[in-house]
Amino acid sequence: MFESLSRIRAALARASKHRKTVRALNALPTEIQKDIGWTESMR
Repeated sequence: MFESLSRIRAALARASKHRKTVRALNALPTEIQKDIGWTESMR
């Protein structure tokens, strides 16, 4: 049971980190997003 909870917690932590990263990248100016290829990778 605790293994399952641990895996769920780890998955939630990864999802949270991913959302924070996406938010940070989306907050960058458009020119920088283009320079790092962020806008192309979202298509």
